Amino acid sequence: MASRDDFLKHMWDEVINPIMQEHWIDYAIQESGKHPDSPFADVGLALKRLLAAGASRRDLSLIARRSAYGAVFATLYALDDPGVDGDDFKMMHESLLTADPSGREGRPGSAPQKR
Repeated sequence: MASRDDFLKHMWDEVINPIMQEHWIDYAIQESGKHPDSPFADVGLALKRLLAAGASRRDLSLIARRSAYGAVFATLYALDDPGVDGDDFKMMHESLLTADPSGREGRPGSAPQKR
């Protein structure tokens, strides 16, 4: 197991900052074309529209980086409050899609509408 500082550095080095390499954009677009019903395939279509409208890859990556930071922050906070019983957090990532409240496991049409 990593120390607290090593774990936080890992989150920045492996989760938050790699988004700035921008290759995720092409990957998301390609995967949505190959698998239009897969989880988050609608992101590829949204990225295509944003690029066609003139959005820069850097700007999209800056937004995604902030989103990744927010997700990491919220996850770390939730691990403390309300927390998880014992070591029941292990391998939790394998169940994340199945916990989607829409029941669509992140597939197109699963995102909540504005309230």
